[in-house]
Amino acid sequence: MSTPYSPDEPFDANDEATLAALGRIALLADPVPPDLVDRSLFAMTLAALETELMTLERMPEAAGVRAAEAAPTQARTITFTSTSRTVMITVAPGPDGVRIDGWIAPTGEVDIELHRPHDEVVTTRTDEDGRFAFDAVAPGPASLVARPDDGPAVSTPVIEL
Repeated sequence: MSTPYSPDEPFDANDEATLAALGRIALLADPVPPDLVDRSLFAMTLAALETELMTLERMPEAAGVRAAEAAPTQARTITFTSTSRTVMITVAPGPDGVRIDGWIAPTGEVDIELHRPHDEVVTTRTDEDGRFAFDAVAPGPASLVARPDDGPAVSTPVIEL
């Protein structure tokens, strides 16, 4: 008959073997995402931009959008808020990736940066009504940074396009 386990016993080879087996089971059941390191580095890079991080307000279910004679496509509308700005974007599939149509309030001309891991930052400027767009964006993680002329920059959390 074996002796009951005591927490005062020293860590031994049986403990190591049990933890190693448990680690293998956990890796099989819930593996580490292959892009975890890249996503983490991207998020840390965005944090280093010294911008106010916006809050994701809502992400409604995808809505069907139908062109005149085209098959339905899926579009998502996402709203972000901060103390100084609100950004709403619609992300819809296009022939060469996704299209991002956005609006920022308060309105006015603002530089909008699209940040992607391993890509150069793409910048556009809103029109006087606060509208902006990015065409043919490859799917994957992304974040937007709004840089108004008259206030602090704000950044969205990283979202999957």
